[in-house]
Amino acid sequence: MPGKGGILDIRSAESIEYPCPPRPGRQHTEKKGFIPMKLFPKKIPALLAALALLAAACCAVAEEAEDPLAPFVLHHGDRTVPKIAITVDDCYESATEWILKDAELCRRYDVAMTFFPVVYTGCLDEKYRDLWQEVLDSGCEIGTHSNRHLKLGNRSRIGLIGGLERAQEALDRTLGYHYEIRWFRPPYGSIDGGSKLTKQQVIDAVQTYGFDHVVHWDVSETIDLEKALKDIQNGSILLFHAKKKDTLFLEKLIPELLDRDFELVTMSELFGFDPPETGGELYIYSDEVFQ
Repeated sequence: MPGKGGILDIRSAESIEYPCPPRPGRQHTEKKGFIPMKLFPKKIPALLAALALLAAACCAVAEEAEDPLAPFVLHHGDRTVPKIAITVDDCYESATEWILKDAELCRRYDVAMTFFPVVYTGCLDEKYRDLWQEVLDSGCEIGTHSNRHLKLGNRSRIGLIGGLERAQEALDRTLGYHYEIRWFRPPYGSIDGGSKLTKQQVIDAVQTYGFDHVVHWDVSETIDLEKALKDIQNGSILLFHAKKKDTLFLEKLIPELLDRDFELVTMSELFGFDPPETGGELYIYSDEVFQ
């Protein structure tokens, strides 16, 4: 450092560390905390790549925050907890055999699934009361896939809401008691706009009925076991259908998931809810409730 009168102060200079190139034939040790300039060219590309990834992640978060569907459509649960939800769609009357076999799998392995039946396939006829009671007794949960397998955007607002009412009414009638349907998976997994409703109108109608969320999925592999095991992670929601092929696949998949220390739970358990409420009066459809 310059001393008084512009003369170099030797005592101050002695405390300053000056990096210098190594002398020939002598081992050079860098001073602690010093990064040689010659290393920077190698570090710059990696640094730029890291910054680019960080920027992309920030953009993705910003886009998700701006997307009105982000808090509405559930693709997965908590990624830090080893719980996953197996979900089974459609449940046609012709597939009641496979619904029962799925429930038997749950009893055998002490796991749970969530079923999403469509009403007007005949599977919720009262003659199947014992079947659906067995589903519940095996520890599973029942949601809804609406009353008809129609794209929500192609239904009127009243038709969409009425379909959800019909689903609750049908399930209560089948069971013989009220069972609160907590989860809704839209047909085709879609809440996009269509010929009658925009996407936002679909969301508004679903929320008007009383569902805060709709259920999507992040894994739908039902053929390649290794691929399914690679894709499944903490919080995953798995999509299956009530049919022979999917049940046979589950027979192979479930023990593998248990060996990997995953807990197979209902949708309510995945998101930290108690089981749906039961009891009380049966739900009765009314076309005047949501007019």
